[in-house]
Amino acid sequence: MLETRFTNTAHARRHLRWPLHNALRWLAPEKERVLSLRSTASPQPFGSGDDTLPAIVTKAQDDVRCRQALARLGYSKVRSDYARHKREGKGTFVGLDHEGLWPTLDLVRDWLKEERKRIVVQVRWSFLVTMLATIVTGLAFVAAFALLG
Repeated sequence: MLETRFTNTAHARRHLRWPLHNALRWLAPEKERVLSLRSTASPQPFGSGDDTLPAIVTKAQDDVRCRQALARLGYSKVRSDYARHKREGKGTFVGLDHEGLWPTLDLVRDWLKEERKRIVVQVRWSFLVTMLATIVTGLAFVAAFALLG
C-alpha cells in the first residue's frame, strides 16, 4: 500500500531525509561523528523552521551540477547540440535530461565560452613552443646555407 502520511512532497522529503542521514552518519569514523553532532547542535535563526536552502543557493548548486555534466559530455558534443537547439529555437538544453538537468541555453552558451577560453590557454604554450622551434630551425637552415653556399 502507498505511504500517504504526507500529501505535500516537500513536507514528506523534509521529514523522511533526516532518518536516513542520521543512520548513515553512524557509519563515519568517530572524529567525523563528533564534528557532525557539533554542527547539527548549532542554534538556528528564528523563523527557519524548514530545512530548505534559499533559492539563490539552490540555483547556484544546480548551475554547478549543470557545468559538471556539460564537462562530462565534452566540448564538441555540447557545441553541436547547442547549435541544433539554437536552430530549433528551444529555450532549454535537453542534452542533459538523462541526468535530470535542464539548463538554459544562456548557461550553456556561457559554459561554451569559458571552456573555449580554457582550451585556448591550454593549447597556447604548445603552439608557441612549436612556432619557436620552427623559426629556430629555419634560421639554422639559412645559416648553414650561407656558410656552405
